[in-house]
Amino acid sequence: MRLFKSRYKTKSETKETKNWYIEFYYQQVRHRLPAFTDKGQSEALARQIEHLVQSKGSGIQLDAQSMRWLENIPDKLRLFLVRIGLVSEQRAAAGKTLQQHLQDFRQSLSDRGNTDQHVELVVSRATRVIAGCKFINWSDISANKVQRYIADLRNNGEGISRQTSNFYLQAIKQFCRWMVQDHRASESPAEHLKGLNVRTDRRHDRRALEPDEVRRLLEAATSGPERIGVAGPERAMLYRVAVETGLRAGELRSLKVSSFDLDGCTVTVEAAYSKHRRQDTIPLRPDTAL
Repeated sequence: MRLFKSRYKTKSETKETKNWYIEFYYQQVRHRLPAFTDKGQSEALARQIEHLVQSKGSGIQLDAQSMRWLENIPDKLRLFLVRIGLVSEQRAAAGKTLQQHLQDFRQSLSDRGNTDQHVELVVSRATRVIAGCKFINWSDISANKVQRYIADLRNNGEGISRQTSNFYLQAIKQFCRWMVQDHRASESPAEHLKGLNVRTDRRHDRRALEPDEVRRLLEAATSGPERIGVAGPERAMLYRVAVETGLRAGELRSLKVSSFDLDGCTVTVEAAYSKHRRQDTIPLRPDTAL
């Protein structure tokens, strides 16, 4: 590793460049990198480059400090390090905008077998927080700003519930964790943020229907008119399956004829649609299977 100023000749004299230069070897190839006009800054950059070369050569993973440094270097320097193979393309992705990362995040969620509805919900929530906080690059993300923005949605904006507030927080935290897991970032700035206690703000408390309420619902549906293209008796059967199995709306929409084993009196929800993310087989009452 060598730090120096280059010299050049004019018609009348020999001059030094204003910038310092860093010369180093990587994979037996000599590289020369322009640094700064300030010697101290140039020395600090030289130390970082030397640490990268040593880590790459020994196969040791970069420490958190070096990873944070890579996330914040100028694009021109990052592209140079990628071009010579000192930094991987994946690590260089830290220089992408958050909107570009979100598109990759969307694809990752989809590739893992999540439903389109789930993918869209998570990505749209994370996108809204990022846009609302005016974050452009990864280094812009601030836990305090995330917390403040979501609090404003509860208190000064739409008056969202604590449960919905937690969903927004979960989405941005999931995106940040993915950035770390995909080696695009060193650590999640939002990991320490905690959700709120939803029991202190129950907007829509749920309860099980009483047997008489279930009976009246099924009777009303059976004798009722067609709604959203579904005849009354068919809606009544759907309600009956929902009550007996506890399946959610998305899980019910995923059911096909092949999902039912009428001889064994069961219905199966595939893992991609199950809230547990595993295949669930649920028993049916014999009179329902008939």
